[in-house]
Amino acid sequence: MIKFFLTLSITLLFIANASEAKNNHYGHNHDIKEQSITTNGVFTLSEAPDDHVLGSISAPITFIVWASVTCPHCSDWFSNEWPIFKKNLVETGKVRFVFRELPTQPAQLAMLGFMMAECAAPERYFDIIEFQMLNQKEMLEMASKGEALSFYKKIGIMSGLKDDNAINTCMQTEEKYKHIINNGKRAQSAGVSGVPSFYINGKNYNKELDAINLINLVEKMNQRGSSDFTDLN
Repeated sequence: MIKFFLTLSITLLFIANASEAKNNHYGHNHDIKEQSITTNGVFTLSEAPDDHVLGSISAPITFIVWASVTCPHCSDWFSNEWPIFKKNLVETGKVRFVFRELPTQPAQLAMLGFMMAECAAPERYFDIIEFQMLNQKEMLEMASKGEALSFYKKIGIMSGLKDDNAINTCMQTEEKYKHIINNGKRAQSAGVSGVPSFYINGKNYNKELDAINLINLVEKMNQRGSSDFTDLN
């Protein structure tokens, strides 16, 4: 684990410098500074082959959400709104939900959490993300005391990584690392300025993100058979 932190620290510098916390409302926190990242824009605002997705492929509405496991507002949304959102929209086939990683400060912890979720079985990915969102406060408190190792060992077990060697092997998987970096490039191309950031059918949504409001918005879109929400809500 220590080896991982040392080898990853240099490659994470651009993430650490690109993310900072700001205590504002949903969608306007953890601002992402301008980065020198280039991308051809492929799959920027549409589902990509490497995306982590929940919901029916035939759902008429697709949410693409960038978030971080170390962002307090992301934790609030996934703890309080996500269960209602998932039950009423994702599990009913009304919405297809695409989750994209965008590490924020402390970037090393965010990257570590995301990589361990990546190394879990695909069907366990969202369980690992949800666990980190729900237990983010505990994780950050333990990290501030230098006790983060025990927290991440718990995540490692959940991910099927039974010892430090398995965790280090996971962290050195270039394909999984590149997936997270590519999601950062897609965020840059989409104009994402903070997390959590919501895009509905390819358009940025920056209004109220509580589950009830989103459920009502989706219902209105479905009632009139429209993929556009810009004149609603």
